[in-house]
Amino acid sequence: MQESSVEPLKFYVECLDLDGALKAAKELRLLPEHSSYLIDFSKLSWFEPFGMLYFARQLRDFADSRKPATCQAVGHEKHGYAAYMGFFRTFGLEFGNEVGEAPGSSAYIPITELKIRELHLEAGQSQREVQEIIEMRCAKLATVLARNANGALHETLTYSLREILRNVTEHSNADSIWYAAQYWPSKNLVELSILDQGLGIRATLSRNPHLAISNDADALRLALLPGVSGRAFKGGPTLRKDEWANSGYGLYMTSQICSNGGSFTICSGEEGLIFSKGIERKLEVGFSGTAIRLCIYVPEVKSLNEAFSQFNELARTIDQRVPEPSRLTASMSSRMLSDHFPRD
Repeated sequence: MQESSVEPLKFYVECLDLDGALKAAKELRLLPEHSSYLIDFSKLSWFEPFGMLYFARQLRDFADSRKPATCQAVGHEKHGYAAYMGFFRTFGLEFGNEVGEAPGSSAYIPITELKIRELHLEAGQSQREVQEIIEMRCAKLATVLARNANGALHETLTYSLREILRNVTEHSNADSIWYAAQYWPSKNLVELSILDQGLGIRATLSRNPHLAISNDADALRLALLPGVSGRAFKGGPTLRKDEWANSGYGLYMTSQICSNGGSFTICSGEEGLIFSKGIERKLEVGFSGTAIRLCIYVPEVKSLNEAFSQFNELARTIDQRVPEPSRLTASMSSRMLSDHFPRD
């Protein structure tokens, strides 16, 4: 953020929950060209991990795209929670903790940047697979949020983190993974948000000649269909046969777990989808990369082994309904998912 002597165009940020962040980012992109901008946080009343991650990256992209115009910020000084989480530093404002500086606790994980290059470096130095490094990191993060190193919640968080981080590392061509999390004891809810600025889901799945993709929403629905990731490599690169082989069930399983009592949100390109209790809602986005929000209702993960068994069986059933090779469409995936999506 730089200072400017020109009277700036003021922009107010009012709420950074999911919908508030999407709305603020859209309005920000629609601002007219100007020589300077003033981002005013004085009216901001609520922060959540997804909102902070998503809007911070959009604000940074906005500032970069409008150069040589300048951006300044006001009204941020009173927001201690966001400053502590590293929100302001994420988009370049020198206020609050650096990204990843806060120690984390049983209630939160601050905004953190995980560089893909560092994962590969650590794997090389320790003579381990990158996937094993991801597994170990995810288990540590899950321990923070689950408040212990065992139990159904810890297993769910470890699984969900691992599958998403592996997808980013193996398919997105992103340089970094950004994440943050918060446990809301009054709601018995854990929110975990993960973001990257890689290729995006549509570009990644478009490598597969058996998938019919006409827009970003199509790509999102196909990405949630079990087996799609694995199928993308049939006829292409040789599939791994070891313990780290990707089944392609990760996003499907995670979305099913989260939507029981909580919600699962995935955004990429111009579209986003949110699933909760069997209901799908479409979101208007506009993001070059992929952003995922997991809201896990803690009481619903106590019988995780049963849930995994149930969802894994459903995943196999759906996977087997797709002939090989097939021109798989988003409408086909929507029908198959709706047939098996658990509802109250």
